[in-house]
Amino acid sequence: MAHAVVWSYERMTPDERTLKVFGRELRRLRNEAELTQEAVARRISQRGTTISNSHLSDIEIGKAMARPWLRRALDETLHGGGRLERLWEELTGSGRRAWLHEVAERTHAADALYEYQALVFPVYLQTEAYSRAVIRYGAPWLSANELAERAQQRARRAQQMARALSPVIWLVVDQSLLMRRYGSSQVQLEQLEYVMDLVEKERVNLLVVPVDEPRHAGNNGPFRVITSADQPEVVYVESAHQGQIITATNEVGRYRMWFAALQGVAWGPDETLIAIRNEMKRINGD
Repeated sequence: MAHAVVWSYERMTPDERTLKVFGRELRRLRNEAELTQEAVARRISQRGTTISNSHLSDIEIGKAMARPWLRRALDETLHGGGRLERLWEELTGSGRRAWLHEVAERTHAADALYEYQALVFPVYLQTEAYSRAVIRYGAPWLSANELAERAQQRARRAQQMARALSPVIWLVVDQSLLMRRYGSSQVQLEQLEYVMDLVEKERVNLLVVPVDEPRHAGNNGPFRVITSADQPEVVYVESAHQGQIITATNEVGRYRMWFAALQGVAWGPDETLIAIRNEMKRINGD
């Protein structure tokens, strides 16, 4: 049954998932308070603003949104201690937890990506063997079937990205990323060949920051700025525990500034290709 829930959430838009998660929590709080929808609607209506049972039902099943005044009223009526307000901020505000499918959707539908990575190539640029190695050692508890499924899924998305005309990809990586041998030297060699081919075809704009650069601005960790014509610009940042979507304009601006600083200290396009070729020669000489 759990698999069915995950399956349905994966096929929802980010807005649909937000409403579903909020509605589920509202229903949980109402059940804990041992109140029917009719009782909750009546208590809120007694405060001076009428709400129907059907509207409350629609909110609980994710078909309607609770406006700010209603979220506050529900919190007070159900003695939630501000839980519903905090959850709404987590689901919609800057720094909220990111759904992996939301990130994938935004990434593939974007007009431009500006990304910095220090440890691994972005998932949308990984070969299947490289993905398998990264996932295997990063999540050793996965079964063989789960590992294969995740690696194949990443590879399919990477192939789609390679064939697409957009988004325009601007990528800055640390030189140490070229030197890592995920899985084996052969796996890394194939990964470098794959990326270099995309660079030479001008599908990816890649720059490398040398490891001995003293003005390295990458100590803030990896991040991705996602730019779309029909949506506000956002930043995706990821840690070992969770990913976050940052939407606040001033915070997005800081990441843009960090990306510009990384571009400023990186090798140019020609030097970057030379660095990749040199690393491939080094692997062949291993």
